[in-house]
Amino acid sequence: MTHDRDPSLMLQGRATAPRSPVRVLETLRRDAVTELGGVLSGFWSSIEEQVRLAALASHDFASAQEDRVAVMALSHRALELATKFRSAVEAEFDRWEQASGDDDDAKSKSLSLMSEGELEVHLAGQQITELLDHQFLHPLAQLDERLSALSESLGIRRGRSNPMRPEVAVSAFVALFGADDLTPSLRSMVFHQFDKRLPKVLGELYDKANKALDAASFGTQPSVRAQGSRAARPAQPSSLPPAQQANGGEWVPEGGVVQHVRSGDAAGVPLTQGYAPAGGHGVQESHATAQIRAQVVAEALSSGQPMRYRDLMREQLHAWRARAGGSLLGGQAADSGEVSPPHAAPFASHPRMSNAQVLGTSELLSVASLLQGEDPEPYARALAGQGERPLADVLRHRILSSLREIGFDPAKTHFSTDEEDAIDLIGILFQSLYEANDLVEQARDMYGRLVVPYLKVALTDDSLFNRRTHPARQLLDVLTEACDGNSGETPQDKETLERAEHAVDRVVDEYQDDQAIFELAAAELRDQLEQQKRRSELSEKRAAEAIHGRERLAQARRDADGLVASRLADRPMTAAVAHFLDRHWRHHLTQTWLRDGPDSARHLAAIGTGDAMVQVDADAADVRGVAVAQQLLALQVPLGECYSNCGMDATAARDAMARIISALALPDTPRKIHQPNPPDAEEVSQDASDDASSRLQLAGGTATLAFDPAIAARMRRLRVGQGLRLIDEDGHETACRIAWVSPLTSRFLIVNRRGVRKLVVSPEELASLVATGRVVLRAVDAPFDEAMRQLWQRLNAAPDGEGARKVS
Repeated sequence: MTHDRDPSLMLQGRATAPRSPVRVLETLRRDAVTELGGVLSGFWSSIEEQVRLAALASHDFASAQEDRVAVMALSHRALELATKFRSAVEAEFDRWEQASGDDDDAKSKSLSLMSEGELEVHLAGQQITELLDHQFLHPLAQLDERLSALSESLGIRRGRSNPMRPEVAVSAFVALFGADDLTPSLRSMVFHQFDKRLPKVLGELYDKANKALDAASFGTQPSVRAQGSRAARPAQPSSLPPAQQANGGEWVPEGGVVQHVRSGDAAGVPLTQGYAPAGGHGVQESHATAQIRAQVVAEALSSGQPMRYRDLMREQLHAWRARAGGSLLGGQAADSGEVSPPHAAPFASHPRMSNAQVLGTSELLSVASLLQGEDPEPYARALAGQGERPLADVLRHRILSSLREIGFDPAKTHFSTDEEDAIDLIGILFQSLYEANDLVEQARDMYGRLVVPYLKVALTDDSLFNRRTHPARQLLDVLTEACDGNSGETPQDKETLERAEHAVDRVVDEYQDDQAIFELAAAELRDQLEQQKRRSELSEKRAAEAIHGRERLAQARRDADGLVASRLADRPMTAAVAHFLDRHWRHHLTQTWLRDGPDSARHLAAIGTGDAMVQVDADAADVRGVAVAQQLLALQVPLGECYSNCGMDATAARDAMARIISALALPDTPRKIHQPNPPDAEEVSQDASDDASSRLQLAGGTATLAFDPAIAARMRRLRVGQGLRLIDEDGHETACRIAWVSPLTSRFLIVNRRGVRKLVVSPEELASLVATGRVVLRAVDAPFDEAMRQLWQRLNAAPDGEGARKVS
């Protein structure tokens, strides 16, 4: 057994009191708890004021009232929450000091199902953590080195992660809230306020901690300083879903872990050495230039300015283009007169382009403005996969074909690296949006019209890809929600499509450089979606009620069938009594089950009526005339109620009673064992039509149900709001969610974003669909977030022939 601490080192570390490692660690702990605890000082009073102002401007009284109640409850717990937050920070220092080799708490994590609210809180925390990791990359690198030196002095042989890293404060904050503590609008306010306060506190804390460690002679080594931020942790783009490291023993999400650009590899290669410099595709920088570039990047990061999103993913884009082996246009240029894209033939190795001119951002924006109102059909065809070229190449071709209008020669002009990246990003983004949603032809045309305006946004504003509140990003989200699964069949759906088309028209006609156009168009369309959402909720409620009603009817019929079969089995009786039990009594049982419940007094009394009739028939067979007469008199009222439940009038009821009395009055009436009649054809067809949607058509068209019991057990724990994606035979995905869970059969009503019923399945059937890859359990992300997730998967996917280049 190895010990985490060396006793001799510990004693040696405690020898120098003023700057002893123990004293330094206590100082760091005290400063961290004090500084980070200050984030919640006055926090809830500020949120209460925001809620009050939002309520004044809101027209939704119910939602505003929910926000008020929720924030008041949190304000009353302010002291408790602050104490819990500080305790979590202190606990991280305790774990760091214990210094186990691996993060035991991380190992204990496993895949668990979350409600939509819990997932939103988790993702909000992940986004803040990732942005702060970018912002404080350099000071965190220095702090990591100094804490490593401190741990050695304390005799901690195996250190944990930095206890002051942004993730600690964010995770402590996220852990304060339960699943129902925050309403959706309040959640946005709370995390926005936390995101505003935390960076300033962390900046001061890291500055103070680095100075304290440096003063205590726990400084970074010169070699480390020379390599910039080499020891820093890798940065993650904020649009990616959270993922754990596969080699840390934790769960790895579907699609694997996206490999991000690191600040330097094991050999100490500077951050930007692998990047192609702007205007020279594939040209290697000199060692001196690379060193200066790394120094500039480190200085930018240390000043709190994160790298551009494109800088973080440039290596992925470069590798993706290299794997594709050039553009599909390369072999067609000579015959068609089209100019091959720059990445198909690097400028440095192309003798014909030795005097080529780089197309700058301003010139490219001018060309894009010319193309903005032109026919979007080529882009729409590329989105639908109807052409041989991907959307990015179609966009390049249109741009190069329009260069003559601004005085450029297409044969001697190429794009800079930034412009190449922007074109590819927009191409893959729109392709991912189209393929990840159920969009009809009208929606495809809308997307085609937006390709050029969004290229202009990408050229001038890199935050489109990593800022969730970006106006252009919000418009794509709301546009996709309006068009997803909407074929315009109803007047309301048609109106929604018209509003969506109006929003697109507004952007195409008016956007030049003011992004407020996107925000205004998104707001108008969102108002329409709010009305549609209320209709969808009503439609979901009606669908759930209809399914629940049919399930109750089926359950009542099964229960009645069992009771009738048990009374007729192995018991000879007259035809009149058998007919009563098989028809009238069966219907009476079904009605009382539905109206009053299986355990109600009325239903139990109905069961007693049938049992009494069986006993009357047995007494008549034994020629017990007095008993038979007494029982028939006692049964007049219950039998009358039974016949009434069957819809019989008084005359028909008297005739039915007369037949029974006549049969029981004669001792020699024939008796035999009767078999229950099968259910009516109408009942069978109704049950079959109800079950049709839950059969395994999506699983392969077979009635055989094969499923993993372990997966089925997990499916039974799913709750309303759980997101999932349905995948059809062509691999097309549809975002869906669970709208209702049957209390009788545990079946799930699954609807799309617009509340339209897509599937009704049992947990076992859903387990089969999951096992065959036809259903993927995943949160219903915002459409843009889902597209960015697919974008990163494609950039990091292994090449698969030409399909990799076609963004299939």
